[in-house]
Amino acid sequence: MKRSFTTVVAALAKRSKADSQNTLKFLTHATKSTTISSLFGKSGTDAVHVQKVVDLLNNELPDGENHRKRVNAHYDILMSRLKQVVEKSIAQTGVEDVVSKSQHLSIQDRVSKCLSSEQLYALLLELQVSNKISTAALTKIILNKNFSHLSQVRENLPGFSHELELAAMLAHRLRGQEAVTLYKDYTDRWTSQWHNLAPVVRKLIWKCDHRVLGISGVFERSAKIGGLNASDLMGLYQALCSVAHQLPHPQSIQLTKMQSLFIESLRALSLHKSHSGDANKRCLAAVRTSIENRIYYDTAEDKGTSVYQYRFLRQLDNLLQLSTRDPGVSEEARLALTRVLDSLHREEELARSQMVVKFI
Repeated sequence: MKRSFTTVVAALAKRSKADSQNTLKFLTHATKSTTISSLFGKSGTDAVHVQKVVDLLNNELPDGENHRKRVNAHYDILMSRLKQVVEKSIAQTGVEDVVSKSQHLSIQDRVSKCLSSEQLYALLLELQVSNKISTAALTKIILNKNFSHLSQVRENLPGFSHELELAAMLAHRLRGQEAVTLYKDYTDRWTSQWHNLAPVVRKLIWKCDHRVLGISGVFERSAKIGGLNASDLMGLYQALCSVAHQLPHPQSIQLTKMQSLFIESLRALSLHKSHSGDANKRCLAAVRTSIENRIYYDTAEDKGTSVYQYRFLRQLDNLLQLSTRDPGVSEEARLALTRVLDSLHREEELARSQMVVKFI
C-alpha cells in the first residue's frame, strides 16, 4: 500500500492543481480508511476519486494490447524480410518463370541448382513458408557443405517445422560453445522423442553425443531411451564406425546374419584403425556398402539370400582381406579380422549354394 500510495502521489503531482488537491485530501482524510480493499466500497463523489486512483495505478502496468500489436509488428517485419530474401533469390537466378518451373523439380534438383548459401537459405525459407518442408529437404539443405547460414537458422529455430530434427542437424554442423549449448538445450527432448525421429537424425545425435561427452555419452543415451533395438544398433554403428570396438556389443539384440557380420566387421576394422591410416577409410567403405545394399532394412523373416546381400558379402570380404594384408595391423586386430572372415566365408558358401538351387 505504501508503494502504491507513493506512485499515486507522484502521478497526481503532474495533474491539475485542483484535481490533485481534492484527490489527495480524499486519500489522506484522517477519519477514512485508505486500504486498497476499502477504496472500492466508496460511492458518490468518493467514487470519482477512487476511479482516478485506479486509473493512476493501472497506468504503471504493462499494456497488453500494445504488447500484442508489437508482436504482430515483429511478425509482419519477419514475413516482409522472408519475402525480400525470396524475391532477391528470384532476381539472382533469373526471371520468374524459372521459379514456376522449379516447383516441378525434386528437392534434390532444386538444391543442386543453388550456387550459394544464400540461395539455399532462400529455398529453406520458401519451403517453410509454403509448408512443404520435410526431413529429407532439411537434410539436403542443412548438411550441404555450401550452406553457411547456420546461425540465422539457429536464431529462429523454434519457428521452423521439424524443430527437433533441425536442431540435431545444426548441432552436428556447428562447432564450439554454440554447438555445445544447442546440444544441451535439446538433448532431453531428443531422448523423449527418440522413436519419432528419422533414422538419419538419430545418427547425427549419436555423433553429437560422442563429440560432446565421449563414449560415455553414447552409453548414457542408450540407457535413457530404454536400450537398443536392431535399427538403433545399426544406426549407431554406421554413425560411429571409427570407434565401433568401443560401442555396446549386440549380445541380447536379435540381428540378421548380414547385420551381425557388418557389426563384427566394423569392430575388427576399427580395432585396426589405430594402427593404420587406411583402416578408417575401410570402416567408412563398410558403412557405405551396408547402406547401398540395404542391410539396415534386413529382417529375420527374410528367407534365402538376395542379390543385395550377396553383393554385400563380396564387398565386405574384399575390405577385410585388404586389412589382413596390411603390414601395420596389430596381432589383436588380425585375429579379430580372421574370425570375422571365417564366418563371412561360411555365409558366402551358403549363399552360393542357395543361389545355385534357385537356378536349377
